[in-house]
Formats: sequence, C-alpha cells, structure tokens
Amino acid sequence: MSNKIKYKGGPKSAKTKAISSRNSITHGLTARRWINDNEQSLFEMTVEAFMVDFEPQTYIEKTLITKMAECSVRLMRIQNTENAMFDLASSEAGHPEESIRSIDNDSEQLIQAVRNAYSDNWKLNPGTLIKKMVIIEEIDRQNLSSISGWVYVEDNMPITTNYIIEKCTNENLNLFDFISREANQKNIGIRLISAGSESDKDQSLSIEEIVESAHKISSYSLQKYFDKLLSSLAKDAQVQLILKELEPRIQQIKDAALPDTQKLNLVQRYRTADERLFSKSLGELIALQDRRKNI
Repeated sequence: MSNKIKYKGGPKSAKTKAISSRNSITHGLTARRWINDNEQSLFEMTVEAFMVDFEPQTYIEKTLITKMAECSVRLMRIQNTENAMFDLASSEAGHPEESIRSIDNDSEQLIQAVRNAYSDNWKLNPGTLIKKMVIIEEIDRQNLSSISGWVYVEDNMPITTNYIIEKCTNENLNLFDFISREANQKNIGIRLISAGSESDKDQSLSIEEIVESAHKISSYSLQKYFDKLLSSLAKDAQVQLILKELEPRIQQIKDAALPDTQKLNLVQRYRTADERLFSKSLGELIALQDRRKNI
C-alpha cells in the first residue's frame, strides 16, 4: 500500500498568520476584526453595557453577550455603509449634466452649452430672456420664404429689426456685412471701437450708414440668416430656461437618487443575517438565565 502524503494548508509563520488573519478586513461588512478604533471602542462599550444589563454568571452567557455585541457593531457598520451609499448616489446624481440628460436623452450639444454657461457663473437676466422669446415668436410667425428684402423685415418684424440694428451698432458693421457674415459664416472684418479719443468715436457708424447697404442684401441671405437666428435663439433660450430651473431640479434628482440595486440588496442581506444572529443569541442567553434561576 502506497504511502499518502498529507498536505496541511494554511500559513505557517507568525508573519503570514498575521497577514492571513486580516484577510476578511478587506470585506468590511464581514470583518472579524474591527476595521478601526471607533469600532473597537464601540464593541467594548457594548459588551460592558450588556454585562450590566444581563449580569452573566457563566462562560457561555458571556460568550453569547460577546456575540450580541459583535452583531450590534456590525449592524452599526452596515447602517453607516448604507448611509454612505445613499450619499454617494446623491452626489453623483447631483451633477448638472445628469439633470440635463433627464430632460433630453439626445442632449450632448445642449449639455455643452449649459456646461459653458454654468462654468461662467451664469445668472439669469429675465429681461434678456423675455426679449429673445419675443424675437423667436416674431420670427416664427413669418413665412421665411416670404422675406423678400430688408423693407419686408422693417414692415413686419419691428422687434427683430431693432435687435439686428443693435447688433450692427455694437460690432460697427453695416447691414450687408453683418447679414452676409451671419448667413454664410464668412470672416468679415469688424471695426472694433475702443473707449478713448473723440477720433475713435468718429469712426463708429451712424444708423443711416448701417442701413444704407440694406438694399444689397439678397432675399436668400435674409432667409438663411433668419433660419439660423431662430435656431440659435431657441437653443439659447432653452439653455437659459434649463439653468433657471437647474438648482431645484438637481436637488430633486439628488433627493430621489438610489444606490446600485445589487449593492443595496447585498447590504440588506448582511443586515438580515446579523439581526437574526443577534436575536438567536439573545434568545439563547435569556433561556440559559431562566434555566439557571430555576435550578
């Protein structure tokens, strides 16, 4: 009969035994040693309190009290873990981009626009927003194919007319150059005005000079410009409306945030197991003490 060699597993040296004994600490919920000084102190205080409450007389009663104290500390750990999971979920859900995605799934461009405004410490200007909404409504009422020239714009779109003239004044561009640039995205030279001498101010265009080139603007350029303007203003207004409601929406999403379901279920299973073990140990302790008192 051949000799069978028996292998004994497990660590041999004191050093490897010490390392092995701490393996379970990597899984905080099932750690057999306390993972920090606070848990150690809580365990000792709980044991002391249970000793006062139950006044154990035998070794097995003291063992059951120790087990109950361990369960109590682990249940506290589980509660702290669950609280941290909810805090993390709330923090992650509170990112502005998550709030925007909850509004519009196809929202990458919108997210970028909101991100830019949000990072610039954007503040709502109700007057500007209302003005843009009015311009959007005025343009939207038009049949763009009916816009035959600047005269049509002046006669039918007074608010938009003032908006364009104001833009031209700010950039010191005549109407033809401004509309051509915006409609065709060409790089047209802009004569910038800087605050300073009277000669600088003399270079600014008058209203008459701004509009004198209006007759050169083609109906196609105007139609193309207004189509782009409508899209641009609508997007800008949407961004402003989102930012206006962003803070309360972020808070709502944070309040409703839930941790990962699988992790939450795992935590609950650990809680249930410890609660059962605590109840079982308490029941056994009470039964032992009743038996001892009746002897």
